[in-house]
Amino acid sequence: MSVWDVDDARVDDLGVQVGALEFVTHCYRRPRRLPDWPYNLFAMVHGRNREEVAARVAEIEALLDDACRSHDILYSTAILKKTGLRIAG
Repeated sequence: MSVWDVDDARVDDLGVQVGALEFVTHCYRRPRRLPDWPYNLFAMVHGRNREEVAARVAEIEALLDDACRSHDILYSTAILKKTGLRIAG
């Protein structure tokens, strides 16, 4: 997961552009939790290794340009399989 501190006036438009990238599967806006968490844009980036992910994050950083104040990458420590909603009956 990549997390971004993006100018609030531009986050919606830029989020659409980030979400359209072929290597981004999820992209969404979330509220900041200041002072500890300044990030308001989240983008799930996929790659075969950390180097590939870092290169893709660099592409996002270039796209965001001066609207981005900071960012970070949160690497997964385990692969989790998502399951759909299950209703017990």
